[in-house]
Amino acid sequence: MLTNLQDRALLGLYLVAFLLMGGFVAVYNYLAFRLVAAPYLLPAWAVGLVFLAYLAGTVSAPRAGALAARHGRYAVLVASVLVMLAGLLVTLGGPLWLVLLGLLVMTAGFFGAHSVASGWAGARAVTARAQSTGLYNLSYYGGSSLLGWAGGLAFEARGWTGVVGFVAVSVVLSLVVLRLLVGRPAVA
Repeated sequence: MLTNLQDRALLGLYLVAFLLMGGFVAVYNYLAFRLVAAPYLLPAWAVGLVFLAYLAGTVSAPRAGALAARHGRYAVLVASVLVMLAGLLVTLGGPLWLVLLGLLVMTAGFFGAHSVASGWAGARAVTARAQSTGLYNLSYYGGSSLLGWAGGLAFEARGWTGVVGFVAVSVVLSLVVLRLLVGRPAVA
């Protein structure tokens, strides 16, 4: 396990898992509060349907894998993160259809990024591949717990705009981590 933690690229992939999953969960945790409030006033059963956006991952994850095989993991991972960020920013829009479209795009970007990063974390490990996957999952769920919760502080302070800002910082930080720790030249 220590070997994996000493590999800069693997450490970067673990941090990316933490940051992206944390942001993703924060969006789903707090979007419901926006949708039940004015101007949308959606009933709880309708808000529950937003989780159907997860189906975007059934399209984006295998597509990202195929693109990564053709264009390299780094390029596809960065592109997926940028799609996630774009979708997140679209959720700031006013009309409900635009918020839901943004959620769908953000979700597709997240699952594309996750499929590439998780596969890369296992493939990159020279030894202890199972431990590398375990560390990736630990980071993934650690981000889910910590950042998914902390997004609530942003919601309390600034409402939905605060959540989007909080998650956007997390997503941009993942791009910085990718560039500084993973980097195209070393491990693409």
